[in-house]
Amino acid sequence: MNVLRGWLFDNLGLKFTALLLAVVVYLNVYTDREATMLVSFPVEFTDLADSLSLSGPSPAVVQAELHATGKQLIGMRVKEPRLRLSLLGVGTGRFSRALVPTDLPLPKSGVTVENLIGPRVIEVDLDLKVKRDIPVAVQVAGTPASGYAWKGVAITRPGTLRVTGPQGVLAQLDSIPLAAIRLDGKRDTVRAEVAPASLPDWCVADPPTVLVKLVLARRVP
Repeated sequence: MNVLRGWLFDNLGLKFTALLLAVVVYLNVYTDREATMLVSFPVEFTDLADSLSLSGPSPAVVQAELHATGKQLIGMRVKEPRLRLSLLGVGTGRFSRALVPTDLPLPKSGVTVENLIGPRVIEVDLDLKVKRDIPVAVQVAGTPASGYAWKGVAITRPGTLRVTGPQGVLAQLDSIPLAAIRLDGKRDTVRAEVAPASLPDWCVADPPTVLVKLVLARRVP
């Protein structure tokens, strides 16, 4: 038993180091083999005029099956190189761009495209970028403490948000709903700093948060 214990635990640090080196050598040899892997390229639009805004949904990534060594493929999946599409000189309306394998941001050598999965065509709408002051809408959730109720009295600072985004989208907004404020077990006055529950794509609100004061009142027996 003592011999077995000595064999297992003597020079434990040295044995662990040897095991770690063996794993590193194995992985190094294994990742030198060629393989095929699905890789995603985040889409980034560049050179958009300051007077314009993207509008509506657009593809977040383009996917392709690539053939290369395991090291190269793993490196690309970790780095996620961006597929940059220039919008220089593009005006309002629908922008459409067909993709080919050479559009992908690949190393100069060693990586080939087995299959451009797609989307093979990038389409996005462009609209005039405008600013508009839009009132906020307070939302609550939960039940106040026994004997108290919220009767809709809310003080917001500011009462409006300046939203920047595509003209057509902003024209359809009547208000900006705020994230719900929890009233569970609350009484008297509730104060919170909240952000918009959501904003349409390509829209930005200023300021990003609103101070809200809710007045709770006692229920009348």
